[in-house]
Amino acid sequence: MNNKQKYIEYANKTFKETALKLVLKNIELFYDNTIIEHSKKYKIGKDVKLSKGTFIHGIPGLLDNFDWIIENGFLAIDFTGKSEVKNKIKNSIGMWNIKNDMLLRDYIQSYSGFTITYSLGRGPGSKHVSELVPYHKFDEVTEKINNDENIWTYWGEKTKEVTFLPSLVSDKRQIAFILNMKSDYAKEMVKADVWNLDFDEETLTPFLDYRYVEKFINEDRLNRDASTTDRESAIMFGLPIKLIEGVFVGRKIENDMSALNYIKSKLPNCYICNLDGKVIVE
Repeated sequence: MNNKQKYIEYANKTFKETALKLVLKNIELFYDNTIIEHSKKYKIGKDVKLSKGTFIHGIPGLLDNFDWIIENGFLAIDFTGKSEVKNKIKNSIGMWNIKNDMLLRDYIQSYSGFTITYSLGRGPGSKHVSELVPYHKFDEVTEKINNDENIWTYWGEKTKEVTFLPSLVSDKRQIAFILNMKSDYAKEMVKADVWNLDFDEETLTPFLDYRYVEKFINEDRLNRDASTTDRESAIMFGLPIKLIEGVFVGRKIENDMSALNYIKSKLPNCYICNLDGKVIVE
């Protein structure tokens, strides 16, 4: 039995009705022969531009996990059985979803900061508001908050991206993939996004850890903000590597020419860029 057959068998055992149809469709799309040609061509030193709807996915470790992605694609670990980690959203692959056209450098600056949440007013009528604070903007933002008479208290935490992507504040992650989602092919796969507000509870339940079902359906999915977050997608089953248009790397790999050459050898049609958002390998 090949991998595709194994994944179909797992799907038939795990899902029903709408959920099953969505997963089986994405398995078929994952393995079809659609050719994706990326039009973005950059010279060394140029700024990378992210289009609205672009996906970004970071991986732990270095080239060992990179090789696994290249060989297998972006697959939900539940299908592969390679991990016992209990994710809040399961049977899907998590992606950071770019919400507006922007430069990669601006995106990195934004999520390398932290998330601040503050209360407007006091008592039962108070309202909590969350927003991203860009890298090195902490003093500026907190000074503004402290001088606002409507804000009673505030607290902050690192963004989730710092945990999962290369960033300006941590070297724990060194590799992230930039996926171009503009093609009709990619748009078909994106229809199977767990964060899609059109899906009902019955469809979503197989994709949620039991401890997370009620909160996700009643709160997080409908009222997402900078804290929950409002920047995520989770594609049922997975996505193929042919959607990759580029790779951005942390400082360790940026200064490791052998690692850069290896990445380029595996993805010859893709650019490599750094945390300044600039292309370092054409």
